[in-house]
Formats: sequence, C-alpha cells, structure tokens
Amino acid sequence: MLTKRFWRYICLAGIFMLFAITRLWQLSSLPFGLHIDEAGMAYDAYCLSQYGVDRYLKPWPVYLLNFGGGQNALYTFVCAGMIRIFGFGVRVIRMPAVISSLFNLVFGMKLVKKMYPGRAFMPVVAGGLMAACPYFIMAGRFGLESNLMLGMSTIFLYCLTAAIESGNAVRYMLAGLVGGFLLYTYAPVYLILPLFLVLTLIYLLRIKKFSLKGWIAMAVPMGILALPLILVQIVNMFDLEEFQFGCFTITKLAFYRASELGVLTFDKLALALKSIFIGDGLNYNSIPGYANLYLVTILPAALGFGLGIVKLWKSFRERETGFNGRAVFVTVFLWFLSMLLFECHIESNVNKTNGIFFSVIVLAAEGLDALRMICGRMANSGKNAGRRKKGAEIAVAAVLCCIYICGFARFGRYYYGGFYSAETFPLSNFDVTVSEALDFIEQDPILRTKVTQMAEKEIYYAVSTLENPYELQVKLGTGDGIRYNNHWIGCLGEITDAYNYIVRDGFEEYCGQLREAGFTEERFVKYSLFYKK
Repeated sequence: MLTKRFWRYICLAGIFMLFAITRLWQLSSLPFGLHIDEAGMAYDAYCLSQYGVDRYLKPWPVYLLNFGGGQNALYTFVCAGMIRIFGFGVRVIRMPAVISSLFNLVFGMKLVKKMYPGRAFMPVVAGGLMAACPYFIMAGRFGLESNLMLGMSTIFLYCLTAAIESGNAVRYMLAGLVGGFLLYTYAPVYLILPLFLVLTLIYLLRIKKFSLKGWIAMAVPMGILALPLILVQIVNMFDLEEFQFGCFTITKLAFYRASELGVLTFDKLALALKSIFIGDGLNYNSIPGYANLYLVTILPAALGFGLGIVKLWKSFRERETGFNGRAVFVTVFLWFLSMLLFECHIESNVNKTNGIFFSVIVLAAEGLDALRMICGRMANSGKNAGRRKKGAEIAVAAVLCCIYICGFARFGRYYYGGFYSAETFPLSNFDVTVSEALDFIEQDPILRTKVTQMAEKEIYYAVSTLENPYELQVKLGTGDGIRYNNHWIGCLGEITDAYNYIVRDGFEEYCGQLREAGFTEERFVKYSLFYKK
C-alpha cells in the first residue's frame, strides 16, 4: 500500500521538476531581448569581471550608477563572478535570477515545515504555488536586479527563525550576514528591514524569546555590511564627493531618488494589493488576463490574512511558550506587514512588491488549509461522520488542485507557446542586441571600412560588442548620435550608399526606403542589416 510519505516524495519530485522546466526552458530567449536595466547590469558585470571597474570606470561600486539613479549591487557582483567562470551570455546573466528563485523555493518550503510541524503536505502546497504561479516564474527568468529581494528575504527569515529557535550565537551571526546581503538586493530594504526588526523585537520581548547576546551577534555582521550603504546615503543626501572605501566605491549618484517615498493613502494600498494579486501595466512583470498568483488565490490569501491577525493576537495574549510553529508563522506575518506598510507609501508595481510574495504564499497556504477544514467540518455530521469529513476534505483539496493545474496549463500555453513573444513584443523597456550584424560587418573587408548607423541605445551597443570600458567610457544616459570608431550609435540619419544600417523591427517606413534605395537586407532575429557593396 502506498504511504503518505511516498506520495509526499512524489509531489516534491514533481515540484522540483516543474521548477527546472519553468525556469530553465528557453531561458536565453524568453523573455526575448534584454530589459534596459538587465543590459546595464550585464555590461557592468562584464566590466567588473574583466577589469575590476564598472562601465563608468568606478572600482566595485557598492551602489552602481546605471543610468544615473542607481542600481543595487548584489545581482551585478554575483553575475560578474559567473561571467568570470562561464563567460558572457544571456543564459549566464539570467542564472542568478534562477538561483534566487530556487533558494526562495527551498528555504520557503523549509520555513513552512517549521510553521506546521507534523503537517507534511503544507510545504508541498506552498512549494507547488511557488513553482507554478506566474509571478514566481516570470521573476525567476530575467536579470532585474531588484527581484533578488524575494529569495534573499526568504533565506533571511529562515536563518532568523532558526537562530531564535536554537538561541545559538553562530546562527544569529549567519542571520546577520544574510540580512546584510539582503540590503544589497533592493534599496527599499533600507527601511523595510529595520521596521521588521523592530516589530520582531517587540514580539520576542513579549514571548520572552529575546536574546541580547544573539541580537548583538546578528547586529555585528549586518552593521559591517550596512556601513558602505549608509555612507552612500550620506554622500548623496549631503551632496558630498564620492570616495574609495577600501577596494569599493562609495557612489555619488546623478540624481537621488529618496523623494519617491510619500504619505500613506488608501489609493496606494489598493495599488499595492493590485500589484500583488493582479499585476501592473509592465508586461515583463505580469501579463494582462493572467493574475500573478491566479485569481483563485485571492480568497484563501484574504482568509489567511485574517487567521494571521488571530494568530498574532493569540500569541501576544497568551505569551507564546517557546518558539513554536505559530511563532514562526507570526514572524513571517510581521515581514508581510512591514512590506505592505512600506508599499502603502510609494507608487507600487509588481517588481517593487517582490519581497512580499513568499509571505503571501504562506497566507494563501494557511487559507487553503482552512477552507479544506471548514468544508470537512460542514460534512462532519450524521452517519459515518468521520468518513464524510475526510471525504469532503479530500474532495475540496482535489478541486483546488485541479483549478490550479488548469490555471498553470492556461498560463504555460501562453507564456511558453510563442504567444507571449509574438503578441507583446517589443516588451516595454526591452530591446535586442546586434552582435550578429556587427560580426557580419566585421568579417566583410568592404563593409567594415564603412560607417554603420544604428538606433540602438548605448548600453545595447556596449552589451553587443563588450568593448573595453576604458575605451568606450559609456556616459550617463542613453544619448543620441554618439560616434565610436566606425559606429554611429542611437541615430538613423539620411540614407546614403556610404553607410551600413542596422534597423530594429518596427521602423518599417525606414526599412522600405532602404529597400527602394537598392540596399541588400540581411535578416536577423527582430532586426535587419542593410548594406551596399
């Protein structure tokens, strides 16, 4: 007879197989092209891996300039290490996103196991949602550096709860180390993490699980890692000159974005909830008609939120004995509240809310389990009440499972079946590289002597050529009509036989003029090279 343990292992194997397929299949071509911040990160990572400076020749900046407003450093540093080992390629620069998504899955399931000891299928429920929901799939497939907050925050929550549970100073130090690295994933963590730590401190004092020795052990590595970022804030707040801090650069930004934080409003709360459950207007974050976590998740997540309030209240009122499953749940719930409170102070979108999604999955799993038990209790009457109750619970679980499978099948068909690229290309803020056309020109002795014009932004040219940054020295902004060697970047001027032209799809009128002028067209994916010999 097949045991529950057997079925749990089958489910776990299925979850990780699904994860591997959904994250790795067509990784280099889906989404097609590179997001502009992904391209900036990739070229910075390449420069750091080869020359030890970013594209503006700054040695290891703890907060990168990107296009002037800054970019978080952890993704770039990890990507630089991978490029150093495996070389440059789209799959390589997107691999940190895949790894972060894997960490979120593994440590998220381990956290859920802590919350529900003896409930073997609760981690399976949470893991299945994280493997199959559209947001987790899409965010785990391209190099938007801020999306690392999700995976790192889940690892931090696991390390923190393990430290509190054990009282071990080494584990507190590990939590502090992970929390320090979390600060390098996304700038809003500078505010979210202190708020969460204050709420957690109050909670631990109430249930008598606070360890002064442990928190000091956690504060030391976290403080050391936070110091360079604090210096970046001081430099930019007080308009000071940037400087070197050891081998790292304390960066002066072209413009400082602290003003994005506003007052709490109901409209911002509604926008945050819409970003979490439905999506936003950015088609690389979410797809219209395909809710981030599937529409069916809204009800159980709302129910889970209500149950979370009840658990928090009971834990406070009863002065929780020990750091048990309910206390772990409350800790994750406090992270959810910290994230949501922050989101109510900004104009939110999906990637800005990314750190909240694991805690939402926890609430959804709590709500789904509650729905199952409610239906079971409703059937727990009359003859054979126990059997009827069990049958009702199994039936509800099966129906919910089928709904999610249908939702995933519908999303997967659209996303992986060619519709996503065909119907929404070009994705907002995405563009193509032109490496193949430039190689084609370089290999032809006649064409390489001519000037080549292209409408590409500077950063896409830099990613296409991987030029030495000391020679290229990409300036702030994207610019128009920038000349580098025989290449005019960011412009398509008057047509002349003396030039080659690289033209992206979408410039049909210009392409028609080139064809009428007798230019030979060489087609590449989503763009063309026009030339005359």
